[in-house]
Amino acid sequence: MIISEDLSGVGQVSLGVALPVLATLGFNCAVLPTAYLSTHTGGLGQPVVTSLAAQIAPTSAHWQTLPLQPQGVLLGYLGKTALAAWQQVLPDWQAAPVQLLDPAMADGGKLYSGFDDAYVAAMRALIPQASVITPNLTEAQLLLGQQPDLAPRSDENATDLAAALTTRFGVQTLVTGIPLLDGSLAVAGCTDAAAPAWVNRNQRLPGHYFGTGDLFAAVVCGALMRGQTLQHAAILGANFVARAIQKTDDPRLGLNFATGLPWLSRELEEL
Repeated sequence: MIISEDLSGVGQVSLGVALPVLATLGFNCAVLPTAYLSTHTGGLGQPVVTSLAAQIAPTSAHWQTLPLQPQGVLLGYLGKTALAAWQQVLPDWQAAPVQLLDPAMADGGKLYSGFDDAYVAAMRALIPQASVITPNLTEAQLLLGQQPDLAPRSDENATDLAAALTTRFGVQTLVTGIPLLDGSLAVAGCTDAAAPAWVNRNQRLPGHYFGTGDLFAAVVCGALMRGQTLQHAAILGANFVARAIQKTDDPRLGLNFATGLPWLSRELEEL
């Protein structure tokens, strides 16, 4: 299992979330950080950031000489240089049954600081090399060239969004954080352009929590590698995120997910 995203010294996000989740689910993980941050970027001051993108290509080349045979590749927050590097090396890992890309670049109707239309275009070019993507609502709209709109929408509109991404990029799709007209939040999924898309409803929980997308993507990736369907993996990921939110006291530090890891392991064993 290869995981590549940023690592924060303080804050339960990105690689600090994905590694323990996937290790708990029984996968031997090879980690390739895209950057090291003293803290994550939400509410803890200005972090010290060290890019590690230059290590991606030589590390991947070294790993190619080893008998790794990873069952999956999980790509999260990349940044411009790391995205370009993975564009070059991801074809080397196409034998992995699952290549999940979380196109972490935007939220709340706007791009993250430092990203622009060129980054969105680069992400569009990378996505067809993956097998599954997990954008949030804003990212999904940007990938489709739409103006971000966070207004509540119907089930049909939500499923249309997921289906459009699958049709355009040829990948399985989960769009997260979609507000529905009934007040719930949804994950809309589509496995194939010829198959109907679907919606999973989730209760909207108050507050804003960092790392929810990272945690969701890690659980989905692990569940898929354990043989679950995309829809079952999405249900498990959303349920685990909700449990972590309910255990979290200080949202600035990310989600308190560790206490739920035994539950997650049991859930997958029982499925």
